Amino acid sequence: MTRILINIRFILPILILISTNVWSANIGIGLTSAAAKGNFSLVKKILDTKQIGQEELDTAFIVAVTKGNAAIVERFLQAGADVNLRGDNSYTPLMQASRDGRDQVVEILLAAGADVNAVSEENDTALILASEKDRRKVIALLITANADVNVERSNGMTALLLAAQEGYQQVIQALVNAKADVNYQLENGATALMLAAQHGHLGAVHSLIAANADLNLKASNGTTALMLANRYRYKEVIELLKKAGAR
Repeated sequence: MTRILINIRFILPILILISTNVWSANIGIGLTSAAAKGNFSLVKKILDTKQIGQEELDTAFIVAVTKGNAAIVERFLQAGADVNLRGDNSYTPLMQASRDGRDQVVEILLAAGADVNAVSEENDTALILASEKDRRKVIALLITANADVNVERSNGMTALLLAAQEGYQQVIQALVNAKADVNYQLENGATALMLAAQHGHLGAVHSLIAANADLNLKASNGTTALMLANRYRYKEVIELLKKAGAR
């Protein structure tokens, strides 16, 4: 019978490496689970007593941001989580928290050095995402942190156009006060005023008029804000535009 001799000196380091990797993965899974459940005491215990790899730390951090627990997010940052890492959707933690309206988390991330003007693959920014969802407290924080109010996403839409399209009057006012371009036009010539008029958002139209929006700008097909209001028979919007001097 042939005897096969195995040198244990070569096998032992391999076994140790496998064991270490499994242990690290299990700890990472436990940390992510604790973050998902909002269990601050367990997150703190793991971070205080275990060695966590950067990849496992960042993975759990993204989950914590998504869940919006400010205390847990802050503890991850203290542990060295990357404040500007990218999730699978290419959002940074600040983008995700802004979109979700997590104002306390946004404040913590900004204080930790989050890039307020970082862009996603679609050229979304934290401000664009917050404006699209009417996240007023978040928008105020981002503007204070010098967010670019005129940045364009891939389709040309700006935060102001998105707010006008949805009729978010307070968001419009905040953006205008921060020097958003009230007469910016899309490739087809559409303006914030046209979008607000087209959707019958009386308050939004009022705010844009007050911000000195050009009432008679034309889209590439010759359409004006008043024409759009007439087309969709928004009586109050029509009256408001005419009173302001629209033709």
